[in-house]
Amino acid sequence: MNHLRDLACFIAELRYEELPDELILRLKQSILDSIGCALHGGSTKWGGLIAGYVSPNKGPCPVWATGDSVDAGNAALANGTMIHSFEMDDLHLPSRSHPGGVTLPVVFALAADGVPVDGRKLLVSLAAGYELTIRVGMCQGVSSFERGWHPTGSAGCFGSTAAAAKALGLSADHVQHALGVGGTMPCGLMAAQYGAMVKRLYAGHAAMVGLMSARLAAGGFTGIADIFDVEFGGYPHAVSDKIDLGWLSKGLGKDFESRNIGLKFYPSVGASQTALDSIKTIMKRERFSLDQIERVIVTTSEYQKAHAGWPYVPSTVMAAQMSIQYGAAVMLLNGRVSVEHYSEKFIRDDAILNLANKVEVHVDPNQKDQDRGASVEIRLLNGGVLKEETKVPRGFPGNAATWEDVTEKFRLVTADILDHASRDEVISIVRDIESLTAINQLQEKIVAAVRKNRS
Repeated sequence: MNHLRDLACFIAELRYEELPDELILRLKQSILDSIGCALHGGSTKWGGLIAGYVSPNKGPCPVWATGDSVDAGNAALANGTMIHSFEMDDLHLPSRSHPGGVTLPVVFALAADGVPVDGRKLLVSLAAGYELTIRVGMCQGVSSFERGWHPTGSAGCFGSTAAAAKALGLSADHVQHALGVGGTMPCGLMAAQYGAMVKRLYAGHAAMVGLMSARLAAGGFTGIADIFDVEFGGYPHAVSDKIDLGWLSKGLGKDFESRNIGLKFYPSVGASQTALDSIKTIMKRERFSLDQIERVIVTTSEYQKAHAGWPYVPSTVMAAQMSIQYGAAVMLLNGRVSVEHYSEKFIRDDAILNLANKVEVHVDPNQKDQDRGASVEIRLLNGGVLKEETKVPRGFPGNAATWEDVTEKFRLVTADILDHASRDEVISIVRDIESLTAINQLQEKIVAAVRKNRS
């Protein structure tokens, strides 16, 4: 059995008509969410740095947040980086991957570079890319993360390549070689979560890799044709100690794992979302003052503690976003956690630090790695204990976001970037994107609105 061949045939043969309605809705939500994340990402320091890096490479492809036009590879790099730039882009929990940032920029870059892409072709290309990102992420499993690999930067290279290959209309043979090229270029070390800008780059790098790999294969360049099955130097063996090849083929083409994509409503690591939801619920239900708090105990899975339960020490915005303790303190102080709370203004704030030091993260031995639930106990000085448990974060399967939820988030994160009418227009286009004759029409609207707001 050649798993790569099966995946290549799936991608080459996938048709829009085969996509479940539920998946189409999820993809539309992710498109709008990803665009919003990218536009906000352009306002960050690292977003500005990546925009400056790509700007000399002139071409026909827009960097959405700046309105600059660069070549396709650099557009994919910049837009992908900006989507993943503030820890609030879409997320598939079991695979620990962010598919939007590695797929959407690729298809839009190709469209701007002359490849005909209408709304349906966009959706089917994203479906292919999301499915590959997720399935490869599930195949490499938590072991890959424990070894220090970021799934978006590693498994994402397959997803970005799949999206590009589908948009280009490659044959199964060419798709196979494209994936065999892209799969040799994983990136993303998790040590970046402790205080570096470079984690923001992982999605953009994967997007750039996918575009390059698909175009190389279209021209006859060959890759590792059995990259999942060869043991020495094959992809999963190189990045993981415990692999499950079954995820590459289980229900392929029938059971779309990408239907289980979720959206974040806090701009922080996925491992913090249920803890923040639990605290928010307690605060809505109970009356207590902050000076009554003795300590706060968050109990969750070993994976979530390892990822985000380490003691918070102020250093960078990234470190704050990756910390359960910091997010919990912000929620307790403000009753909400928003983008403004992750800034230089707040990450060293004494009130936040004092509360964060009262937050302990414990492991529930009965929780499995894939569990993302968290229970919270707020223990008061008078002996009272306030409790809440959240098993599924808001925005994820079982607690899924509505279209109204997604549009509200989009309006909030783009409030300083797009005017009201432009926001409405982008929302309207994405809602009915399957009827769009050319997705460049959407890019042109975004860029025109960004330029208008800057003038």
